[in-house]
Amino acid sequence: MESSSQYTLKMLRVDLSRNQVSTEKINADITKLTIGGTGIQARILYEEVLPGVEWSDPENRLIWFTGPLAGTRVAGGGTVSIATKGPMTNMAGISQANGYFGAFLRQSGLHGIVIQGASREPSL
Repeated sequence: MESSSQYTLKMLRVDLSRNQVSTEKINADITKLTIGGTGIQARILYEEVLPGVEWSDPENRLIWFTGPLAGTRVAGGGTVSIATKGPMTNMAGISQANGYFGAFLRQSGLHGIVIQGASREPSL
């Protein structure tokens, strides 16, 4: 059954290895369990980055997500969270930043961006 929630998420997936960009909806059940971008990022890292993948491996993910208040009039609603396997510990690392990026990302109709793979040559 499709959720009628206003908090149905859509993310952009950028695959540099295949030179492809696509959008994906995130299952409403996941949004109920993981409120905000940080929970979704942790889930994506856990499900998609297998143990033994190094921080510099193309199989690692660089994940940008907004929170549930991004793009609203709430102070600090422009927060964006970035997650990946970090180089110092080779474990999951998540950092947050404020500014306009999170609000603009949300207002563009997206809640997150997942970057994966490695390009063979520089590209636009």
